[in-house]
Amino acid sequence: MSMPRYVMRFKVAGKTKWRYNPPQDAIDAGVVKRMELGSTYQTAYAMAEEQNKILDGWRQERKHLKNLSTNAKLSEVIKSYENSLSFAKLAPQTRQDYLYYLKMWYQSRIGGVPLLWAKLEDIQTPMCQRVYEEHAAHSVSLANHTLAVYRLLFNYAIRQGYTNYNPFSKVQRRIEKARKIVWTREDVKAFLDVAYSQFKWRNVGLIVQMAYEWGQRMGDMRMLKWVDYNMETGVLTLEQSKRRARITLPTSEGLQAMLKQQHEEYGWQQYVAPSNMSDRNGGLVPYSLENLSRVGDVIKTEANISEDIKLMDLRRTAVTEMIEAEVPLPNIMAMTGHATPQSVAPYLKHTLKGATVAARMRGFV
Repeated sequence: MSMPRYVMRFKVAGKTKWRYNPPQDAIDAGVVKRMELGSTYQTAYAMAEEQNKILDGWRQERKHLKNLSTNAKLSEVIKSYENSLSFAKLAPQTRQDYLYYLKMWYQSRIGGVPLLWAKLEDIQTPMCQRVYEEHAAHSVSLANHTLAVYRLLFNYAIRQGYTNYNPFSKVQRRIEKARKIVWTREDVKAFLDVAYSQFKWRNVGLIVQMAYEWGQRMGDMRMLKWVDYNMETGVLTLEQSKRRARITLPTSEGLQAMLKQQHEEYGWQQYVAPSNMSDRNGGLVPYSLENLSRVGDVIKTEANISEDIKLMDLRRTAVTEMIEAEVPLPNIMAMTGHATPQSVAPYLKHTLKGATVAARMRGFV
């Protein structure tokens, strides 16, 4: 087997060694550097492949950059960012989320044209504030997430020399009112009864059951892979997408039975609860955030569940139930993956049951 590109073979004291010698322009740009690869063929090959992967990513980025100028359109900058090393270094789920949030404002009009086609030099803070307010009127949370990604995108544009101004950096955000809504056990049962009653909704039901029982984020559950779950022990080992916390969780007998049945149906592909849409290679793809929410709303309607209750409230529900069950905070954090007690606070909800527990522990009830 031949070596990857830019690998030179030489001998020292009769011993074969390899050296990585990439093009000078890539070295000058600080993308890769000349390095000794050692005398072990397999190690040298793997190291060279990794360096060439970085180099190829840089080349791809430069291809999208070379025709852009300071009057670039937002669509061109987004395309450039998608092909950048900065974007490639993000976790797959983060990349997908960023593109989802950017898409939210594509059709909002700036100076008479959709934001997607507006030139950077024409995008000003007052216009961005109007776009933000337009979307915040429907969802402050979604508008704040989207604003954060647009700020990041324009910082990238500044680093690339397209502009020296970030019009989103001065947009005034609304303070998001903390959600305190939780599901009842009856709500969860009604949702699962409807979801499991039809095969087309079954995987959404499983995503909801896993998120509820394990106290995890919906995003991690819709992207969950079989490699994360031990079928024999029923133990989930997961690296959470948001803060990279690594958790290990047990599984109830009921959920284990569901996952065993699910594996018989879907074990041929990588995702535990995928959508029924296929990729170009014939594998099933995960639910998108948008599609999961849409199908979840349909199931809630069929189950006569209030539209005020959201799928994302399941994690808060799990934390609330653990607190009311007098589970010690360290054990709650072990399940949810929170790093500090303060980070659990947004999920807390004041309830009569919780107050009753506190009063009883003080000896008053």
